[in-house]
Amino acid sequence: MKLTPTIAAALAAGVFLLGAACAAEAPADGKFLAERHVAKGMKCETCHSDVAKGKIILDEKRHEVCVSCHGWYDHLVKLTPPKSEEDQNPHGQHDGNLPCTECHKGHKQGVNYCGKCHMWTFNVP
Repeated sequence: MKLTPTIAAALAAGVFLLGAACAAEAPADGKFLAERHVAKGMKCETCHSDVAKGKIILDEKRHEVCVSCHGWYDHLVKLTPPKSEEDQNPHGQHDGNLPCTECHKGHKQGVNYCGKCHMWTFNVP
């Protein structure tokens, strides 16, 4: 796919053209993570090694670039405490260091990975 000015503009605006048909409802604020990042002045290349193909940058140990700004699970657990004693912390999970993109999709609604096995409901951005 050739990266035309129209496609580049759409990507910069956080629109995932190829996945629009399978995207779920947008978050409450109407913006997906990619749009929130663009609104903060980030360029697509901050997270993507190949913007046209949507490839996420990985470090030498194959960790996604997300951890360079958002930190590791131990840090995220502190930032996302449960709202009540019955709730769980989405980042305090037992499946190891899952890739961030297992839940957070960037250009479409996030996925409740934990909900595959558990009855927990998380609003995943």
